[in-house]
Amino acid sequence: MDRKELTVGELRKAIEGAPDNLKVKLSSDTGVDQGEGRIIVESARRINYKTQHGEVDYFEIYANDVDDEEEDEED
Repeated sequence: MDRKELTVGELRKAIEGAPDNLKVKLSSDTGVDQGEGRIIVESARRINYKTQHGEVDYFEIYANDVDDEEEDEED
């Protein structure tokens, strides 16, 4: 699967207007919390919506763990 690394310009655009004290959370499909391979940050966005219990508001950075050996085999 091809993955595109996030650029600084894309990150700047994603955080535009976000308050300085907004919490940042990391999410992944590949279990970056396991610490295997190299982590590639693929996207970032502000999550903001209201629920019956209050407002949900945080900045999400989406990243995945990539095995460099698997990438070399695909090239």
